[in-house]
Parts: sequence; structure tokens; C-alpha cells
Amino acid sequence: MSDFARLQNILHKVSVILLVTLPLIGVLTAMALSWKRIFFPQDLVLLLVIHTIACMGITIGYHRMLTHQGFLAPVWLRFLFLACGAMAFEGTPAQWAATHIKHHAHSDEEGDPHSPLEGFWHAHIGWLFARTNFPEVRAYAPYLLQDPVIVFVSRTTFLWMGLSLLIPFLLGGWTGFVWAGLVRVFCTTHITWSVNSVCHTFGTREFETTDASRNHWLIGLLAYGEGWRNNHHAFPRNAFHGMRWWQLDLSGMLIRFCEGLGLITQVQRVTPEAADAQRVRALHSSGKIDLLRMQLQHSAEAAQAEIERIFQTSIATVEDSSLHARMQEYLERLAEIRRSVSSPLHVKRPRLESYAQQIQTLLEQARAMAQQAATVCR
Repeated sequence: MSDFARLQNILHKVSVILLVTLPLIGVLTAMALSWKRIFFPQDLVLLLVIHTIACMGITIGYHRMLTHQGFLAPVWLRFLFLACGAMAFEGTPAQWAATHIKHHAHSDEEGDPHSPLEGFWHAHIGWLFARTNFPEVRAYAPYLLQDPVIVFVSRTTFLWMGLSLLIPFLLGGWTGFVWAGLVRVFCTTHITWSVNSVCHTFGTREFETTDASRNHWLIGLLAYGEGWRNNHHAFPRNAFHGMRWWQLDLSGMLIRFCEGLGLITQVQRVTPEAADAQRVRALHSSGKIDLLRMQLQHSAEAAQAEIERIFQTSIATVEDSSLHARMQEYLERLAEIRRSVSSPLHVKRPRLESYAQQIQTLLEQARAMAQQAATVCR
């Protein structure tokens, strides 16, 4: 790694540490001020207003409009949505979209920037510390660099971030800066990160998808509709993530309102027939996957028992440390497979089929080692 690349990695980690710690310090400061009764209602109003503006900029501008092209908007409205999104302290629109496209391309498998299969902490915040999780825009979304609005907002992201801190300071002084600046950034970022962690670990699955996405009502409320994650992964281009009457989607409501005014066009929707067909496939596929997981658990248990028997009766009689080490590796790998299969997290069908092949390969190698050991004993 070159010195320049090493410096980039250091600066990246420092920026993430600041993004995580400074808003947290703001929260602690706000708690201390409240304890001393240094508190003004207008600060909460500012917090809610700026948080809503920034959050809608992410959910509608960065996500549904830019990344998934869920609707078309005129230049001035595209600029407005993206500038508001830049105030959320979640990066440039081009980088955010490229990262999310990479997430959908490798959702909950190797290559996914924030897969919960690597742990809840990694999915929530740990993934931010590695620059490799942020792909080159040219690799995943080169078309974004052809849009002058996206390029302009991406180059001026720090300006919008600074304005989102300056405005509450000018309107509310230091307490306004603490509440509508730092506390607001804390709320906005952690709510967005919860979509990656909570909504790929907890909740319900209405549709069968190739990942661990789930619908979570609380994140759906806090993230202005983004918590209906399973719905979104089933129909990524759908501009409305809440697909039931009771699935509150405030971002979808604003999109519908703008559509009614004629401000946006070509809004992507899912027909009721398509949704119902997907639900039927989900029930059918889910049953098959559950059966496959149960069969794999039995196969892994049987393979482990046979390999242990081989180890005790054949390999243990041979004074060959390499054979002993390899046998131990087989047992450890089988234990890993059993843990993965029994995990409450969603496991993709291709991975389960791969596990079946691995179990068979481990058994064949163990049997071959037993024959080799028998030959040596003779």
C-alpha cells in the first residue's frame, strides 16, 4: 500500500470517528443542559424540521429517486432533494447511490458493504470504517457522473452539511446548534444505519427475497418508510415502500403529493396482482428453504459423527500430525456449517446448496484419509 493510500485510510477512519463521536457528545451535552433546565421548545422544533428535511432528502432524493430511479423530477426539484440529502451527513449523492447499488448487487453475501451476516455491529456502524466498502462510482454507477446536478451537489456536499449546522445556530444560538445540529445528526445517521442492521436482522418477511431483508414497523416510522425493507428488496424500483394500508410511509406520501401536483412523473408502482403473486411464491419458496435447512442440519450431524468415528478408529492410530490437523479442520468446518444453517438469519438457497456440496466433499476427503491411514498401518 502506498503512503498516499495509507494516508487516505487514516483520514477516512478519522472522519468516521468524528461522525460517530461528535453527535454523541452533542446528545450528552443536550442531556446535561436539560438537567440544568437550559432548554427551549424552539430547539426541538428546529430539530424536527431539519431532521425531516435531511431524512426526506435521503429517503426520497438519494434512495428512491437517484439510486432506484423510482420517479422523474425536473432539475430544480432534483437539486432540492439532493441538497437536502447532503445535509444528513451521509456522504455525497453519487457515493451514497453507488454504495447502495453495490449493496443490492451483493445483498447479505460476500461483497455487501453492510451485511448482517458479519454481525449486527458491522451492519450498523462497523462497515463505515473500511474504505473498501465504499465503491468507486465509475464502477457501480458511472451514469451518475454524467448528470450535472448530481456532480454539482456531490462537489458541494460539505457546503450543505455546513449550512445544516449554521442555520440552527443562527436561529437558536448554541442550544439550537446542539439540538438541531449535533443531536439531529445523531438521530438521522443512526436511524439510517438501523435500516441496514435492524431491518436485516429483526422483523417480518412478507416476500421471499435473496437476502435477509425484513419489515420493521418502528424503523418504518422513524425512517419515514424505509423500514419496510423486505418490501423494498422484493420490488426495488417501487417508489412506495409501504405496501399495506397500515404500513406508514411518509416518504411515499410526499411522493404521491408531488405526483398529484404534477411535479414528478413516471412514478414506479407495483400492481396488486404482482404483489400477490410474489407473496404466493414467498410461501412456497420459504417452505422449501426450511426443509432444505432441516435436511442440511441432519446431514451435517451425520457427517460429523462419521468423521469423529473415522478419527477415533483409524486416524488416531497413525502418528501423523498433518492428518490429525486436517481432520480437526473438517470438524470445525462442519460445526461452522451447522451454526450457519441453524442461525435465525436468512440464508440464501445457493449458499445452502453450497453447504450440501461441502459436507459431501468433507466426507469424501475424510474417507480417503482413512484409507490412507489404513495403508500406512499395513
